[in-house]
Amino acid sequence: MSDLWSEASELDRAYGMAPDDPAICARRADVLDRLCVTEHGITFRAIPTGAFHMGSDTGDPDERPVHQVMVPGFWLSETTISWGLYQRLMGWDGSGFPPKAEGVIDRSMLSHLHQANKIRLQYCEDETVRARDWHAHARLALQGESGAIPATALFGHPLRNNACDYSYSRKPMVAVAWQEAEELCEKLSTPSVLYRLPTEAEWEKGARGGLVGCSYAWGDDPPTADRCDFDRFDKFSVRPFRSYPPNGYGLYAMCGSVWEWTSDQYDALAYAGNRGSNDPPSDPASGSERVLRGGSWADGAEAVTVSFRMSRDSSSWRAGTWAASLCPNIGFRVARIDR
Repeated sequence: MSDLWSEASELDRAYGMAPDDPAICARRADVLDRLCVTEHGITFRAIPTGAFHMGSDTGDPDERPVHQVMVPGFWLSETTISWGLYQRLMGWDGSGFPPKAEGVIDRSMLSHLHQANKIRLQYCEDETVRARDWHAHARLALQGESGAIPATALFGHPLRNNACDYSYSRKPMVAVAWQEAEELCEKLSTPSVLYRLPTEAEWEKGARGGLVGCSYAWGDDPPTADRCDFDRFDKFSVRPFRSYPPNGYGLYAMCGSVWEWTSDQYDALAYAGNRGSNDPPSDPASGSERVLRGGSWADGAEAVTVSFRMSRDSSSWRAGTWAASLCPNIGFRVARIDR
């Protein structure tokens, strides 16, 4: 396996210099496919060890200056995590709520989780093409019901393909708090495998797909409706994450779709102070703002570059407080590291 990783790194460097060379592309794709791992129903794509140029000299001030960062090899989930998968991996029954066996959860906690679920029932449903509104008002409380809940149970009739059953597996989970993402990673981790949110540097290296100095996951051509899910604020919907071609590492929807949490605390001066390293934050449990990357379906072209940085404070529903992440364009994907 170590020899395969070394070959992947060498081919990645060659690809960066000659991304249009068919022989390099074919061999690199083969090696990366052989390094692919599927666990817990998640496909993880290999990101080879190597240095890359992080940031942009033409972007916002917090993206400057471009600086070199060395990132050890790791895996990144091929797509963002869907709501259906999140519930299954957390051991929930599909109702949108944790089982009663999990322990005492007070009414305030459940109220805040319910608000997130009101959004997810529309935006995460595979066949819904337009939510009824941004923060729809529920008519029912569904705590304790089992099985996948139809969006119509809460919101009437959003626009969807009614010939299909309700499911939540092909679109990103949204309205996700940073703490919720970390909770899933902690639950999946073992003594031999660590699952966590990617660092900001890991995320950007993965998003670039092996290309050097490009603005987007596919290159420098501007985003279009065929390349990524963006600039659709008025459509009230998120498209399935496999609706667009993957990047050079086989990752889908790194630009647009939903903002993705990283493990890093936000620092607007990080690059200027030469602190854009790949080290995870020293205090991952603190409540400071965390970096979000990738832009979303509701954002314009300037926000869906591979270097654009955004941040939000985050609070889990378990804290019983309103969270800035309670909106339909924030999700996450998972990094995988052998311990």
